[in-house]
Amino acid sequence: MTERRDWSQLERWDRSYYLHSTQAAAEHVFTAVDSMDGNYFTLSDGTRLLDFQSQLISDSMGHRHPAIHGELTRAMERYGHVLFGMANEYRARAAKLIVEDVLGPNSWAGRVRIFASGTDAVECATNMARLYTRRTVILTQAHSFHGMTMGSTMMRGYRNNLTPQGDLSAVQDVPGFPPHGYIPIPPPEPEDYQASGTLPSIIATEQILRAIGPENIAGVITEPMLGGGGTFPHKDYMPALVALARKYGILWIDDEVITGFGRLGEWFGYQHWSGLAPDLLAGGKGVNSCALPVGVVIANKAISDHFERARWWSGSTWDGHPLVCATIVGNLEYMLANNIIQQVRQRGAYLKERLDGLKPKHPSIGRISGRGLFQVIDLINGEGKPIVPEDRFSAFTGDLGEHPNVIVYKEMANRGVFMGGFTPNTLKLGPPFTVTQDDIDLAIDALDAALDVIDAKFGKTGARPRSN
Repeated sequence: MTERRDWSQLERWDRSYYLHSTQAAAEHVFTAVDSMDGNYFTLSDGTRLLDFQSQLISDSMGHRHPAIHGELTRAMERYGHVLFGMANEYRARAAKLIVEDVLGPNSWAGRVRIFASGTDAVECATNMARLYTRRTVILTQAHSFHGMTMGSTMMRGYRNNLTPQGDLSAVQDVPGFPPHGYIPIPPPEPEDYQASGTLPSIIATEQILRAIGPENIAGVITEPMLGGGGTFPHKDYMPALVALARKYGILWIDDEVITGFGRLGEWFGYQHWSGLAPDLLAGGKGVNSCALPVGVVIANKAISDHFERARWWSGSTWDGHPLVCATIVGNLEYMLANNIIQQVRQRGAYLKERLDGLKPKHPSIGRISGRGLFQVIDLINGEGKPIVPEDRFSAFTGDLGEHPNVIVYKEMANRGVFMGGFTPNTLKLGPPFTVTQDDIDLAIDALDAALDVIDAKFGKTGARPRSN
């Protein structure tokens, strides 16, 4: 018999006592999840939704995957919390799986450290770069996303800020932004950018780098596909940026919290470019399908040796937590044994085929890009321009309900699919690796109908979302 819950009471408690993000109290919508199973979840009112966004492009093996939860159950029979100064079985197994089985015994990777979030991993990677080089500055890409704690949110991109009560058109940054030490570089050109010669972003980045002085720069942090901004870069971008870093003796920090562990059809996104290997890699989400809070940092052999031989005073209570590590073991062992990367490629190819089939029908579709099971659609108006002019520079002010991605989210939810976007004109399709062809068909049919609404609303020349 299904347990009955008093959702009215739970809503009162949630509204009264929980400190919410992204929505002001006056606009907060209480959307409660009652249960999750496989590629679907069920809301408190009984609505069942196909999760075509893997929550935050994070729950890569769907919800409550038996291989992950089975290993967690076995671990809980022996373990609770273990201090990071002591070893445990699952920490050792997880580290071996990542470094040797996923990346390979002869790869660039030296050692891995396991944390409680991707933000922790980014913070650790940037601290390691500074300690290793004895330099201060970290270069960051505009439109990137690296987390929302004080350090990671200071990297120019989508960050922790506040739209205050009474003025939804204003934005208040964390005081001190931008601080000394985090300096933005231009975002990458999209993959359909038409040009010859060196990319403008690379030329501008080298000018910034030389103005700062490479002797002051510890590292440059990049995403192989911008997770927040939803941009897959031009084919020349990553090799050129990495070559620039190598030329000036700057470490390359590869943020794969969203893209790592299979999302783009390779174990890691950087592997879409041959001959590249990061100095430091930050991961999370997909390493255990977000079954528990997780983040990882992988350091190359030279950096690993440097820190392993030192007395490194760092850590947090959750470092190498055996239950977190057990979910990593369950996830990676299953993925390796069942060739899930190939499954991502196959499902991703079918998803891209279905998306390409929509483009001739919908004038609101501007660009379709991505790899594997992370595809992005950029929406345009009747003039062929972004519907919300600020586009990826949006500070998320004003009436967000008029943003195209929010409209699509609502239309798709009405048709049984959970999917939307982050920046106003961008739709992000990131289903679980366990998605079926029927699931993809259901989602694309819902998207087809949602885009009819966008076409009608913004397809006329000069159409714009309503402002305050």
